[in-house]
Amino acid sequence: MVFVRGQAQDFDTWAQMGNRGWSYAEVLPFFKRMESYAGEGDDGFRGREGPLRVTNPEPRDPLFATIIKAAAQVGIRHNPDYNGASQEGIAMSQATIAGGRRMSTARCYLDPVRNRANLHIETMALTEELVLEGKRCSGVRYSVAGEGRQARAGRAVVVSAGAFNSPQLLELSGIGQPKRLRNLGIEVHHALPGVGENLRDHYVPRTRWLVGKSGITFNDRGRGLALAREALRYALFRQGMLAMTGAPIRAFVRSREGLEAPDLMLGWIPMLMDPGPRGPRISRRSGLTLYAHAMRPESKGHVHITSADARRPPAINFNFLSSPPDAELTVRAVRIARAIMTAPAMAPFQMSEVAPGANRITDDEILDWVKQAAETTYHPVGTCKMGSDPMAVVDAQLRVHGIAGLRVADASIMPTLTSGNTNAPSIMIGEKAADMVLSAAS
Repeated sequence: MVFVRGQAQDFDTWAQMGNRGWSYAEVLPFFKRMESYAGEGDDGFRGREGPLRVTNPEPRDPLFATIIKAAAQVGIRHNPDYNGASQEGIAMSQATIAGGRRMSTARCYLDPVRNRANLHIETMALTEELVLEGKRCSGVRYSVAGEGRQARAGRAVVVSAGAFNSPQLLELSGIGQPKRLRNLGIEVHHALPGVGENLRDHYVPRTRWLVGKSGITFNDRGRGLALAREALRYALFRQGMLAMTGAPIRAFVRSREGLEAPDLMLGWIPMLMDPGPRGPRISRRSGLTLYAHAMRPESKGHVHITSADARRPPAINFNFLSSPPDAELTVRAVRIARAIMTAPAMAPFQMSEVAPGANRITDDEILDWVKQAAETTYHPVGTCKMGSDPMAVVDAQLRVHGIAGLRVADASIMPTLTSGNTNAPSIMIGEKAADMVLSAAS
């Protein structure tokens, strides 16, 4: 739900890689067209009449106001609209939330048109493979409750299954690295070695802090009578902690002076999360969780099928921190997180560091903790990357190289990670793909 477009340089880099039409100046109209932004901002950058409702909350909660003040004390300015002219600074998280409800693409795009005669939505369906006739895609084979079905395409098939399942579907259909496919007994229809490669994601350590002052964090407000009050507040007014995104405040900062733009992101979860065997869980203690990470990591992994059975999940290897600069930037992000949380403004909250822990001082000690504690933020991209090089899967029109009638339109086409969450740029890709499909049909 968090809404972060990224930086202009993200998209300019895509264009410089040979992807015509993907510079920031060229994608900005799609960002504006898709949103109905409720907040102060420059209308040169923001849209007001799109289908997707985007809100920008005010930092009225004393906790959030104090964090913004603490950031200012270490040189990070308050920037209320990080999706405007400049991303740099700290702000409340813009989100696709309105009236306390998630404004998903299903709600904002599909709901208004689901009764159209020329639209059929099939749910609970598993796509098993693309129908290929020579070097043309003519449809898809799928199953519902175990019953095999087929849909034929009059003009084109658009795959939009995400950074894990889009390459999975291509490989299941015989599009990918020939040796890999043959080893699984899959007939090779088209050799495309980049399918499933170039997997990128944000690798995030979560620093953890105890708060001695009571009644401040969501740990306190999420128990007993306090939780009942929050539930009533949400039911009556669609406000409060239940109407927020999980990380309601974030900062975009530079790892060092002289950089053109921020390269690190920090995000505050207003409750203490304890590690558990099945992932983080809400702590019984009161505190804050602050994640800190590099925004444009260079480490690359891959995702590939392990079976010709579409029901079997693919194997995912992120190769986090395989690029040394990613490790250096992550350590720097943790140090900046510490600086903010120990700034004078935070003193009234009686803060104490839980993780990485005050005993971890050197870069090596911090990095060792990162390797033990960090995890994905679920921003996978790049596995059907756009470009013209030998490892590219789609061209700048999102057409799969070498296969007519087939496009991919989702986060998998991103050549590199954008600077922030991938919700907003993924929707922009969908908007731009829609124009491409309409243009090809006219």
